[in-house]
Amino acid sequence: MNEKVTLRACPYCGSMDTRPALLFGGPLPWVDHNDGGYRCRSCGRTAVPLDFDSVDDLKTFQRSIVSKGGADEDCFMHVPIMPIDTISALRVPYIDLPVAQVANVVEVEWEGGYRIKGRKERFSRYWRAVHGPRYSAKEIALLDLSGVRDGRPNFDVLKALIKSKYQVWLDLGVRDIEDVFDAFAMDVARTVVGTMTAPSMELFEEAFDLSDRIVPCVHYDGRALWPSGSAGPKDLGRTIAALADIGYEAIGVLDLRRIGRGQGIDAALLETLSAMDAGIIMGGGVTELDLPALRSAGMKGAFMDPFTPVIGDLIVEDEMGPPAEDPAPVPAPSRQGCAAPGE
Repeated sequence: MNEKVTLRACPYCGSMDTRPALLFGGPLPWVDHNDGGYRCRSCGRTAVPLDFDSVDDLKTFQRSIVSKGGADEDCFMHVPIMPIDTISALRVPYIDLPVAQVANVVEVEWEGGYRIKGRKERFSRYWRAVHGPRYSAKEIALLDLSGVRDGRPNFDVLKALIKSKYQVWLDLGVRDIEDVFDAFAMDVARTVVGTMTAPSMELFEEAFDLSDRIVPCVHYDGRALWPSGSAGPKDLGRTIAALADIGYEAIGVLDLRRIGRGQGIDAALLETLSAMDAGIIMGGGVTELDLPALRSAGMKGAFMDPFTPVIGDLIVEDEMGPPAEDPAPVPAPSRQGCAAPGE
């Protein structure tokens, strides 16, 4: 039986030339003074390295660093939503396989709660489709359905998916500040805190004081959705204004009525959001065809629906294997100086 080999690389430059950063001066420096950090001989920085299950995963990560390094930080963001059915992943008996090969990205829609429907795809294949050079998503929004619905995040699965990936925004259904600590303990790029699970506006204040890598998200089903009537304002404008007053410069708004239904965005909602100077990242029914309208309306970014037509085509191409020659670029709208999906 072949022994599984884990590849380890620097999270800053992707180099595999890392060595333990040992703190000398104690009686047993090689044992007592290894704090878990590694020093990269290529870039000279110290950090906990990332582990990869395959050379392909490592190369994808290294390409993402190169593309991200040349990007404009103020560029319009397109962040695919990846709902993960972590419960099913734990039931799969193939324990020798990497979690990314058994965990599924699933299609969901909202019916008083997230309902899994229709399509699903292996995490590893979906990741290659959205993170490859033709789609060029720099971040993904990982949605742990178990955490959001039941308050029971599956940390074993999440850790396995996150540790070898780059720029993951994690929504595990944050209900208290301890959940925020748990998310950042997995080395995520950003933690999403949503109104759907937040017990009050105070949680957003605590999270803002804790980290500048929090993305608040207003879950919207015709009004701002909170777990109880007294948790926060139902009016969308008041909720966004309250988050902006706390200091958030990027605020997600996820239209639950549209996600997974293939109907595109709600034009009236976009018009409402365009009047708010709050750095809105809009989601819910968003496909590549909607991006020009979102950019024109002054949105900061978009949460892409999990299975847009372009993402679906790229997944099919991945299933079929590499083409005989370089394919034509997938048509997608763009703005000067910013990469767009499909470019």
